[in-house]
Amino acid sequence: MVSFQDYEQIKKEIRGLLIDKDRFDPEDTSCLFSYIDDLDNPKELLEHIKEFREDGNSFFRKGDVDSALEKYGFAGIFLTCLALEKEVDKETFVNITCVVLLNMAACFLRKKEFMPAGKFCTIVLDLNPRSVKALFRRASAAME
Repeated sequence: MVSFQDYEQIKKEIRGLLIDKDRFDPEDTSCLFSYIDDLDNPKELLEHIKEFREDGNSFFRKGDVDSALEKYGFAGIFLTCLALEKEVDKETFVNITCVVLLNMAACFLRKKEFMPAGKFCTIVLDLNPRSVKALFRRASAAME
């Protein structure tokens, strides 16, 4: 069972991976965090995450991996701002985080950027050790 402190550590790790390596302009992330702070309802945050994920899926299906990665990245940043106070919040966080990070890993594998693909899969495995997709994608990244 993952503790509250583990969740906070995982959120920090995700944020560090997303903001690190010049994936986002610091000004863009600053605007995102300001926007998130202004949201009145935490459900709005989840809706934005789902929209970003769906947009990313659409771009990925079209073969536009860079745009997909950007959308998944925005979803990831929003995920790191979710408050996890109840068990339901934790379940929601785990479910959507695993999907978003696995999608990001798929993008990185396509781009032949194996290190970040492996790191995102490792985070997924921290949340869900039985994730076959995470194991497969991390192994694929490691083989390269």
